[in-house]
Amino acid sequence: MNMARQAAQGASDVRIAVIGAGGHSKEVADLIVACGHSLAGFQDDARNDAHYPTGSPIFADVAQIDFDGLTIAIGDVATRRRVHDALAHTDRLTTLVHPSASISPYASIGDGTQVMQNVVVSADARVEENVILNVGCFVAHDCVVGAHCHIAPGVLLSGGCSVGEASLCGAGAVVLPGVRIGAGCTVGAGAVVTADVPDGATVAGVPARVIEADTDAE
Repeated sequence: MNMARQAAQGASDVRIAVIGAGGHSKEVADLIVACGHSLAGFQDDARNDAHYPTGSPIFADVAQIDFDGLTIAIGDVATRRRVHDALAHTDRLTTLVHPSASISPYASIGDGTQVMQNVVVSADARVEENVILNVGCFVAHDCVVGAHCHIAPGVLLSGGCSVGEASLCGAGAVVLPGVRIGAGCTVGAGAVVTADVPDGATVAGVPARVIEADTDAE
């Protein structure tokens, strides 16, 4: 059993290093503490002060931190993916699940995923690695959420839908049953997605319409 899986199952005194010291890192710090773990420190090459509000040190290089597991506290999906792919310690990514979350025993959650407060993941859903399931989102049965996605607060992913790798679903968005969202997509806050979304597209509105397409895919 690797350290990431041990931490996910609630082992005590696991020291977590956090990559990124911006706004999302504050919520991740709360998540780490709620899971019964401790902050080993933060890594951010743009900062050299103490992390606020935790007071933990910020280092330029993660190798300077004595840690057992780590997590990526970056909300932007493109940056999150890039940092993950450049990281030398992906085998130590820690899955963090808030105690208030409800995860079906028949669902799967990938390494490095952050499951925030009041999230529900239903039976036979699959969430891949390095995903943010943000506060109060719902991932219904048979959904698939690709690696590096950010599913924002209050998002409803209906049964059997899928979200492709490195996509963002904005706060309060609804994806109807069986709908496929491609890779690298952005779904605007409050959108209702009723039809498949091609790779790289940005959609918004009720019902959601493409407002920006990926011209490279045409």
